[in-house]
Amino acid sequence: MTTQRFIVGAGVIGLIVLTLVLFLGSLATVHTARINSFQRTGDSRKIVVNVIIGFGVDIADRTVREGPQSVSVTVAVRQNPGVYPAVVFFVPVLVSLKDPLGDRAVLDQDGQPVRDAGDYSPPGLTPPP
Repeated sequence: MTTQRFIVGAGVIGLIVLTLVLFLGSLATVHTARINSFQRTGDSRKIVVNVIIGFGVDIADRTVREGPQSVSVTVAVRQNPGVYPAVVFFVPVLVSLKDPLGDRAVLDQDGQPVRDAGDYSPPGLTPPP
């Protein structure tokens, strides 16, 4: 086998593998995550929404609709194919707003109020009690 044939064969095999990876990645299902609470940050135009997800789940997108009385937040997540343990955990997702939050209510994708969990403090940066 010549070097040229080897390179062409390796390239073809690489393209086949890449195609399979992209195809399997497209099989991941996207759905809306449940928002448990929100927290205020030091910036009045940024909030953190705490979503409940499990293993094998990636944050896909966040959508914000702002009105004079409320801010509606939707967080889309992607469930990767495969079998994962039934464990859930809370993940903070930073959301940017066009206008300061002020007294506006934060609503989930169903228009239900989201619980205000106070100020956000990144893990490990809070002083001990």
